[in-house]
Amino acid sequence: MSGGVLNAAMLLGLLGAAVPVVIHLLNRRREPVVDWGAMQFLDLGPRDRQKLRLTELLLMLARMALLALVALALARPFWSGAPAVGGGFAASAPPRDVVLVIDGSASMGRTLGGSTPHDLAVQWARALLTRLRPGDSVAVLVAGDRVRGLVDPPSFDRAKVDAALASLKPGRGASDLPTALAEAFRILERTGNPGRDVIVLTDGQRFAWRPGESGRWALVRDLQRRLPIPPRVWSIAFGAGAAPEVPNGSVGPLSVSRTLVTPGLPVVVSATLSNAGPGPLTRTAELLVDGRPVPGQAQAAGPVPAGGKTRLSFRTTLPTPGAHLLAVRLVGGDDALAADDESAIPIEVASALPVLLVDGEPGLEPLDGETDFLRAALAPTGDDAPLVRTQSVTLDALTPESLKGQRVAILANVERLAPEQAAAIDRFLDSGGGLLVAPGDRTNIDAFNTQPWIPAQLGALKGEPGSRTTLAHPAPRTFAGPVMGPFAPGETPALAEADLFAYRVLTPAPGASVSARLDTGDPWVVERSQGKARVILLAAPLDAEAGTLPVNPDFVPLVHEWVFHLAGGREPRTLHPGEPWVVDLDPPPAADLTALTLQTPAGTSVSLPVVRALDSVRVRFDDTNEAGVYRLTLPDPPGGFAYASVLADGRESDSTPLEPAEAATLAQGWPLVFEADPARLASRLLAAERGGRHEAWRGLILAALAGLCLEVYLTRRLVRSQGVGHDDA
Repeated sequence: MSGGVLNAAMLLGLLGAAVPVVIHLLNRRREPVVDWGAMQFLDLGPRDRQKLRLTELLLMLARMALLALVALALARPFWSGAPAVGGGFAASAPPRDVVLVIDGSASMGRTLGGSTPHDLAVQWARALLTRLRPGDSVAVLVAGDRVRGLVDPPSFDRAKVDAALASLKPGRGASDLPTALAEAFRILERTGNPGRDVIVLTDGQRFAWRPGESGRWALVRDLQRRLPIPPRVWSIAFGAGAAPEVPNGSVGPLSVSRTLVTPGLPVVVSATLSNAGPGPLTRTAELLVDGRPVPGQAQAAGPVPAGGKTRLSFRTTLPTPGAHLLAVRLVGGDDALAADDESAIPIEVASALPVLLVDGEPGLEPLDGETDFLRAALAPTGDDAPLVRTQSVTLDALTPESLKGQRVAILANVERLAPEQAAAIDRFLDSGGGLLVAPGDRTNIDAFNTQPWIPAQLGALKGEPGSRTTLAHPAPRTFAGPVMGPFAPGETPALAEADLFAYRVLTPAPGASVSARLDTGDPWVVERSQGKARVILLAAPLDAEAGTLPVNPDFVPLVHEWVFHLAGGREPRTLHPGEPWVVDLDPPPAADLTALTLQTPAGTSVSLPVVRALDSVRVRFDDTNEAGVYRLTLPDPPGGFAYASVLADGRESDSTPLEPAEAATLAQGWPLVFEADPARLASRLLAAERGGRHEAWRGLILAALAGLCLEVYLTRRLVRSQGVGHDDA
């Protein structure tokens, strides 16, 4: 036998039992007595006085017992007896709080013997509800990348819980069971039943348990021990270790050559196809734009051996401006897990990319200024449908108004920024605009090195602009990243022939990356993210005095890649689970528009309020816990949709089960039980080592009522014994 209390703080109420003693002692204090001759006929005799003292003592003890019983009842004491014979939810079992943790990962949708672990888990949970008693409460958590409360707080309404379980759909992302257990313990902090159990329903996948994260598991065990009544933790694995009947092919995250393009500009979509086995995989992969297959883009993939990978690549163009969704999907053949057969990424098509060119040294002759070659490369004269729309200004014309509506700004051999100009650049970067800095001989390095967004510290100027003396060439073997990498292949890349007559030594700042170097080893192109924005710093200007780069065959595609890369960072369209999605509405919608509709990957619609501030109108969605594509319906104009893709964890495609040794390590030192037989767990729940718990508060309340009756009786008797009439009493 063992016992305890559920609300230990209520034991302080036992101090109230001392109140009747204090009152009794205070009543014993007597005022001076003046004898009066006739009083001798009213004095009680010795025998009556003894009865009176005994009645007073009994009354004081009754009142003390009454207060003590109430305090004990509020503390809710319990005792644990021997285990229930045969287990099961017997009528004599104490009420309990049950938290069901259902694995919400994509692997729960694997096809095994005509069913899935998800369906088996829901079926078992609904059957468990029929065996619970009316006093039992149930909470249901879904363990995905983030824990979601399906039924929270715990409910005594069995029909409500059953309906929630019946409507639960298979998940698409990964699962984090340690976090789900911590959330289950948080729920049990607020419950009051003496019996408490947490039941994890999973497919036994190793990744969901995080067995290598010993620090997190130590914290989970500590949270369990801190509860007034530490719950038992059970785990059932449905289909654990069962080999899939067919191979499982999965499409990894997509990558695109550009996240922002103009109509008709080619975009390359790449992905990795993996086969988790068993056996080789042969499938057909197709490219979809806005949910519709692109004609002529389907390609055969395979056979891919078990555990192998192959690369998929597609090339397409998008004719209409706006947001579009590119997806790669596997079709044809059977697959053990359909949830990872498709991957998507949003992309934006702009009619013409607006770029602001800030000329730090305008020329007097054609092609003599700092931005003349840039303007000719980005928006050549006579082009009826340019990819880029440029606007050139001098440094003194750089104002907040000139930056409005621009996607990229280029500072070409600018000497220094005035404080108001630097503040305007800061706001431009905060809004997601891209910045390209090409310093030259006029650039004041001390003024630029103090800017917080500069990717590298500007150093000494090597060489003399216009000297025609070659100091260095770009080194294609050092090119890296999505922008510079495509210019490196080949035996004699064109950029390797570009001569540099002058350049500045760059020292990259923390967090910056060098995407290209010169053959001297000095950095040529340095990049760093600044919030939503991207900043590229070059070692040399882009004019004819600094070198022959403006007349190089790769100059035009190179500057296009730079500006489109910089413009692609305005709004994050690829998110991690739980990362909020914020969409700025530009142009602002009508004032009477108060909400927009968002569709989640599960197909449910959510109404998002339109938040209006002084300088922005936006919507925000925080519940991005499910992997997949989220679609926001935009108001007119411009109409259409905005897309965001929440990435799934690629490790979810690996169905490797938790090893027995790892399960034993996780269960060591606390009541975590891995049950191999789902049919046996319901019978074991009440037959654990400590047996069932029983509360005593009902008996204490009855005893307190009996004590109250005794107190009333003794009070009346005391009053009558002191000579007060029945009516007066």
